[in-house]
Formats: sequence, C-alpha cells, structure tokens
Amino acid sequence: MSEWLPEHLSREFALEHSPVGACALRRSAREALDAAGFGLRSDGQGRAATLVGRKPVVLLGSGSNECVLRRFTHGGLLRWLTGARFADRRRPFVELELSEQLAARGVLTPQVVAARARRAKWWGWELALVTRRVSEACDGGDLLAAAARGALSQEERRAAFAAAGRLVARLHALGFLHADLHPKNLLFRRAGEATEAWLLDLDRSRFVRELSDTERDANLARLVRYIERRKASGQMTLSRADLARFLAAYEPDWARRRARFFGVVARYRRTLGRHRVGWLFSRA
Repeated sequence: MSEWLPEHLSREFALEHSPVGACALRRSAREALDAAGFGLRSDGQGRAATLVGRKPVVLLGSGSNECVLRRFTHGGLLRWLTGARFADRRRPFVELELSEQLAARGVLTPQVVAARARRAKWWGWELALVTRRVSEACDGGDLLAAAARGALSQEERRAAFAAAGRLVARLHALGFLHADLHPKNLLFRRAGEATEAWLLDLDRSRFVRELSDTERDANLARLVRYIERRKASGQMTLSRADLARFLAAYEPDWARRRARFFGVVARYRRTLGRHRVGWLFSRA
C-alpha cells in the first residue's frame, strides 16, 4: 500500500494494482464508480464536457454521484513532446493526499474519489484523477469573461474577488503553494448569502514550512499575469477595484497590503519578458 498511498488513507480507499498500474478508489464512492465502469483498466461510460482544464473532461455518473474524470496532460512545449505520458506515476496519488490535507484544514476542494496510474504504450504512465463534481459552480475564468462582456453584476464581481482573496490568504497561511494558480483553477458558488471559493487542480502543488514574501509575491504575480495576458485580447477584465478588493480580503492590514501590492507588481514586471518568450513559443 505504501508504494502508492500512505497507510493512513487505506481506510478511506481500496487499492487495485497489477503490472498494468494502480487505482485507488474511495470506498464510499466504489458502488457509483463501478456502476459507471471506471477502474484500473477502463474509463467507463462517461460523457465529454467542457468545464475547466486544458482539454474537455469526462463526466461519470449522475445526480449526487456525478464525478469529473481528469486525464493528466502536459502544458506548454512539453505537450508536443510527451503528450499525456508522464515519468512520475505517483502524481495523482500525491494530489489525492494534498486534497485530503487541505480538506482537513477547512479548504474547499472537490473530493477525490479515485486516483489512477496506468502504463502507457511504449513508455511512461497515463495518469487520471476523479473528483466529485461541485454543482452550480462557475470557474473564475468564466466569471472574468462574463465581466468583460458586461454580463456580471457588480455584486457578483465584488463577492468573487473577495472570496478569492480569502481563499488564497488561507492557502498561504497554511504554507501551501499552488503550482498553477489562475482563475480557471478557482470555482465559485453561492451558499446562502455568501460566495464560496473552491480550489482545483492541485497537481505539483506542495506544502512548505512557511512561505516567504518572495514566494507569496511570485504566486500572486502568476495569478495576475494569467489575467493580464487575456485582458489584452479582451477575453477577461481586471480593474484596479477588483485587485484592491482581492488584496483587502487577502491582507486586511493596510501597511502589509501596500507592501504586498508593490512586491507583486515588481515580481510581475521582472518576469514578464521571460514569460512572453514562452508564450511566443507556445503559440508557434
């Protein structure tokens, strides 16, 4: 068990493994996954849906048992070289454990019900993760796109940026660095009078003992950079008021908030040229 999953998760998950690979299934979801046909050797009977991520995901089950199957794919230049093959077979299992740790600390993230690594043809591993679908939610990318079209109310806009600021502040206070922090990896959902922010796609993220100011600035600059790149083409919008609202929720103290703002701006400007070169190669 320890080769794939920590022993403390064995009560929650049943592990199937063979020379083909390994698949951990949450015991409480086993019946629904079996009914959908998902397992070590099969993706089951699903239906394609465009939710979040680099490619359309697959929906399994229905109603309260509806789940999202995400197949891991490389981003950037690596997607042309290796496609969906990975050298590290443990990545979905590490993401599963991170999800459990965050949930135990009160962070909203979709519950993982299955993690799988399967040998690919010729070399490498095909990786997949299945999570419960968060109903009636919208990702941050779609919200910013709606704002750019004038289709998002000011109340919804204010609530989303404040919720995002509180979520990222909580992550950083826990010493958690999200490896791919951008709006489409944040989900927003109304819960009574409040707006919830959920965290998606924990792959390659990690806990550190304590985040430095440099690490915080870099993580926030990544978020801003993603939006600014799309703002230039009219796909998304980000106003000074939006940023101020996010930072006010992230850091209530005015002096520390001001220092954080200038730190993020400096980091953003310092790394922009390097990222523009990467974008150029990616488009090519």
